[in-house]
Amino acid sequence: MLSRKPPPRWASAAIILLATALLFAPGPAQHMESLGTQLFAPVQLGLSGTYSRLEAFWGSIQRVAEIADQNDAYRVEIDRLQSELVRLKELELENEVLRRLLSLKQQTQPGELLPVQVIASDVSPFVQSITIDRGANDGVRTEMPVVTWKGLVGRVIRANATTAKVLLLTDVNSSVSVRIQDPDSRATGIARGRSDGTLLLEHVPQQERLALGQLVITSGLGGVFPEGLVVGKVAKVVQNDYEVFQRASVAPAVDTNKLEHLYVILSDVQSQPE
Repeated sequence: MLSRKPPPRWASAAIILLATALLFAPGPAQHMESLGTQLFAPVQLGLSGTYSRLEAFWGSIQRVAEIADQNDAYRVEIDRLQSELVRLKELELENEVLRRLLSLKQQTQPGELLPVQVIASDVSPFVQSITIDRGANDGVRTEMPVVTWKGLVGRVIRANATTAKVLLLTDVNSSVSVRIQDPDSRATGIARGRSDGTLLLEHVPQQERLALGQLVITSGLGGVFPEGLVVGKVAKVVQNDYEVFQRASVAPAVDTNKLEHLYVILSDVQSQPE
């Protein structure tokens, strides 16, 4: 068997020197670094872009959450303010009612105002009346006026011990002496109830001035209703040259379908048999 001779020592030394020179030579090292940069640059750029998008997306989510929290806070505040507005409107309405009531009290002296509530209403198409929760035990008598701060409602036609029946001003069997509150017209007449819920103003002389929007108030004649209670406003005027009197349709001041804050004017009127 043949044996191989080892390479000369000078050859081994030459190989080691060559490898060392290649390892520390600047050209190849820079070339490898440049090559690595070129190979990994797209990957690095892609990772950087993805991170930026993720960061922006996460920031958007946080912003949406913040806006949602702000909206919830705004809604709570809006609900609070709306509730406060409703309360203030109620107080304003109550203040207006009390102010009008004071004015009404001054008009109805020396009568006393007795607050009452509606407990029933007549469903008959031929009679417009209500039942109130105060009666003879509270001083209520027949022919006593019933009012709200807006104006006249009607009169008591029957007084039981604890309740009373009130004939509304708009009933066809109801009538009241009135006059026009106008500096150019002090016309007087009779306002009668009509089945359509309005009033018919009659017996007004032709020479008296009637116009739309004029205020109609009680005249005090007849002794049942005190002077100055608001009845309604003139809504339509009917004049015929051949007639002695003119007529007018009057819109009631009080909506009888929405009766609240009612008062009986306790006075010294004499009870009359029904």
